[in-house]
Amino acid sequence: MGVHCEMDEVPFHFSPVNFFRNIFYVRRRQGGINHITGDIHYAVLGCSRKNLNILTIHDCVILAKYRKWDIRYWVFRILWYEWPMAKADIVTVISEKTKNELLKGIWSGRKKIRVINNFVDPVFSYMPRKFDETRPVFLFIGSTPNKNLDRVLEAVKNIDCRLDIVGRPSASQEVFIESNKLDVTVSYGLSRAELVEKYIGSDLVLFPSTYEGFGMLIIEANAVGRPVVTSNISPLKEVAADAAVLVDPFDVSAIREAILKVIRDETLRERLIANGRINVQRFQIETIIKNYIRLYECVE
Repeated sequence: MGVHCEMDEVPFHFSPVNFFRNIFYVRRRQGGINHITGDIHYAVLGCSRKNLNILTIHDCVILAKYRKWDIRYWVFRILWYEWPMAKADIVTVISEKTKNELLKGIWSGRKKIRVINNFVDPVFSYMPRKFDETRPVFLFIGSTPNKNLDRVLEAVKNIDCRLDIVGRPSASQEVFIESNKLDVTVSYGLSRAELVEKYIGSDLVLFPSTYEGFGMLIIEANAVGRPVVTSNISPLKEVAADAAVLVDPFDVSAIREAILKVIRDETLRERLIANGRINVQRFQIETIIKNYIRLYECVE
């Protein structure tokens, strides 16, 4: 089967009115096979049941933000998960963790779920770099609470390094940086090419997140050839396999010790980089495309 794909984006940012405007936009633009991805799960509600409708769900982080007694929890649960999963023919998720979260918390469409991982963007390619043991550059991407910047700042406080943050630190984090005289650079709103340069210019990628639906930073670092310190939680430990040092993300001392271990142990660094180059092969775009084409053929 040959598949011709066209990518489109809904034109309106979310609001109660734009919720319906985006659904009607999809209804006018739908094709024989419709694949909804991103954070607009509800857009599948605009697709006709006569067509093949695929919905990709990356995580359940929206539900994790609210308690079950909060009305917002039920609004998002119904409009982002229950109704869209009921409407879709197939629901794909990017990790076993997301699948398990849906199976535990959502009633609709449970038998429709398939796991197909994310792919690594081909712009992330191997670029060897001599590790700077005297004053390494640590790359940290993200600023939402789950990214765990507070503990990372504590962990690197007495390490001679430069912390390169891609994201906006909070006011309290900026105070901590200033009061402890940490060498930190901050950037945000980067293009894809600029982000790749951040990886290339780093010695170590820090990703001890407390919650993720997948873990793109791991395989991006693997692709570029940088050692990684990440969390020993799902799905990060499954994505990383043996291509990262795993730590308890809630333990500052564990994060710190892992960083120091990578700095001091050249053999470990070489092994992580070599394992990463093997690990990233699982997430090549060609492999993921084949998985989706097989899915389209199977359910057409």
